[in-house]
Amino acid sequence: MGEKSLDIRRASAAEAAGALSLDALAGMGAELGAERWRVVSDAAQVVANYLACHPRVEAVRYPGLRSDPDFERAAGRLVGGFGPRVAIRLSGAPAGEWLVWEADARDARDQVMGLEEFLE
Repeated sequence: MGEKSLDIRRASAAEAAGALSLDALAGMGAELGAERWRVVSDAAQVVANYLACHPRVEAVRYPGLRSDPDFERAAGRLVGGFGPRVAIRLSGAPAGEWLVWEADARDARDQVMGLEEFLE
């Protein structure tokens, strides 16, 4: 298991929405290539589902979650996955503050465990 710091940053609601825009994600997919896009999308999907059930998380935005308002459009537009970015709003966070996390190619379980440590 290789150690890696979390790729997470604080963001306003507008910055989080921009990071998850379908245009931004489609461009990122083209840059990463189909194989890497699939790997990071799969990891992000696992993490987003995990975070959606986490008691410290108030809200999760990820276009691959059926509960996400962009899910239908993303399913028709993004090819091979929904991308590596997940926006998280923690319970008790200041109004409008989100965290934007980005998956990498490591095992999804390792990434969940890293986020779990961050959320403790």
